[in-house]
Amino acid sequence: MAIRIVVDVMGADRAPGELVAGALAAADRLPIHLIFAGRRRLIEPHLPEEAHAEILDCEEFVPPDVPPVQAVRSRATSIARGLELLARGKAEAFLSPGNTGAVVAASLLILGRLPGAKRPGICASLPTLSGRELLLIDVGATADPRPEHLAQFADMGALYAREVLGFSRPKVGLLSIGTEPLKGDKLVRSAHALLAERPDFVGNVEPHQLLIERPADVVVTGGFAGNLTIKALEGGAEATWEALRSAVGGALRYKLGAALLKPALKALAGKLSYDHYNGAPLLGVRGLVMVAHGRSSSRAMEAAVERTYWAAKAEVVDRISTALSPDG
Repeated sequence: MAIRIVVDVMGADRAPGELVAGALAAADRLPIHLIFAGRRRLIEPHLPEEAHAEILDCEEFVPPDVPPVQAVRSRATSIARGLELLARGKAEAFLSPGNTGAVVAASLLILGRLPGAKRPGICASLPTLSGRELLLIDVGATADPRPEHLAQFADMGALYAREVLGFSRPKVGLLSIGTEPLKGDKLVRSAHALLAERPDFVGNVEPHQLLIERPADVVVTGGFAGNLTIKALEGGAEATWEALRSAVGGALRYKLGAALLKPALKALAGKLSYDHYNGAPLLGVRGLVMVAHGRSSSRAMEAAVERTYWAAKAEVVDRISTALSPDG
């Protein structure tokens, strides 16, 4: 039976047509029924007649710079209407590369939190030099968490790593400014004391270790620090590639060297490309909500839809609900 996924194609950096193309590419390979939320006139020209898809016509959408509180005032936006389909059981998942704050706020308003969920967390995948992704939770849903919230992020992130990504025994780390237990602010030190009781806890990890050493499978942090970290890592990677392009565009000997290194550089770029790891679940809400990168290309959107499909197949929301219940 096909998995029904609502895909919001409005409010992102790329045009709806490119996002539609990426989603359709995933649906060509997997049993997925797509429901595109957005302006019909911008979506319909990109839908072939044989596509297993329909359109949820929404004239309104949330621009990327609108504050979440303002964004949720209207129930006519593509985000709100798509989430309402999910809430009514008309779809198994909702995916959006649009305004992340609006997706989080609307999910809490329309879906609500799972019983036992203290705060929601966005669980993002980071590419690493090892070729194996690392999960960072939270990257923007809960800006001012308490220690017990971080402990629950570890529970939800580890479950997602096992059930969706196939990590048999995921290791959990805590993001901090040093590996010593007493490093960090009051929140990190208190969270360390809670997480230290877990057999899967490897201790504090520093941001510079994430992509190179990959010290854990799941790294826990607050939403502000997590969002700052992921944007800094993306900016650093972009700066590195721009510096390389500039260098090899100079003298002839540099161009010759670049030609020799091209296969290795291409392989490295593939390892560190977010396109392959696009699609982060908002864990802790009553429904499968996935957040895609705002700059998602067609290829990145294809990966996000595929990841959404596997999360739905794994029934990750039900599994988290069971784990959070008193008898779980």
